[in-house]
Amino acid sequence: MVKKEYICDAGKNSKVVIEDFSVQIKEGATLIVGFAGIGLIGPIVCNSLIDQIPDIKEIGFITSEYLPPIAIFYEGILKHPFRIYYSPMYNLIVGVCEVPFQIFSAYNDLSRTICNWALSEDVRAKEIIVFQGIPQRGIIDDYPVYYAAEEEMVEVLEKHGLEKVDKGVIIGPEATLINEALTNRLKSYALFTPVLEIPTPEGAAAIIEVLNSIYGLNIDTSKLIEEGKEIKAKMLELAEKAKEYQAQQLGSARESQGYTQYYQ
Repeated sequence: MVKKEYICDAGKNSKVVIEDFSVQIKEGATLIVGFAGIGLIGPIVCNSLIDQIPDIKEIGFITSEYLPPIAIFYEGILKHPFRIYYSPMYNLIVGVCEVPFQIFSAYNDLSRTICNWALSEDVRAKEIIVFQGIPQRGIIDDYPVYYAAEEEMVEVLEKHGLEKVDKGVIIGPEATLINEALTNRLKSYALFTPVLEIPTPEGAAAIIEVLNSIYGLNIDTSKLIEEGKEIKAKMLELAEKAKEYQAQQLGSARESQGYTQYYQ
């Protein structure tokens, strides 16, 4: 199989490997990258795009010496943990990383490699989008989507009803990718939404609706919303069981101490 590898001097511990050259990436593509962060927003969003965009196809993968010893498979088929897809219809590149990297220093190396490839003559992308969850405790009833962007992107994003985050910190691979893009001609922005410490499909659905609006996509989010409702119902059920257990333990403790409290 013919492959082409992209390695840059600054990111020599990582490389982009393209295996499918049947479709040429058009100039000005948008690169969406989803990492396995809190709430798994990135992988859920990217896999939804991969599942529903009609002409999207896997063209390669990204590899790194810092990838953890984890293998991925779906329905018995092995998949690379960091895959690249392309849709000519929307001129959209989707990169999905479904495993966390082992050390933080890997992210700088990785980001330089991704940007080097995105700016190469074979791609010539125009912008990069990343996602990150805002951790919340308890039940989340609303999933607003916020942005942080380069100044040139602000007007475009606010036309679609997004609110900016006035001040904050982005941590992890999303941060290093944005920082690298800030040093070159790629435009970048990040989308945020509240998430739980477990997979949060409703938050991913909110971000997908924004992408639908900005890029004219037609991704159905109803399944994700239903999954979110199921997760919320299970959380409520577990919370109720925890309360019942605590009440039983408290009752047992009081009985063992030889008194009873009455309520009128």
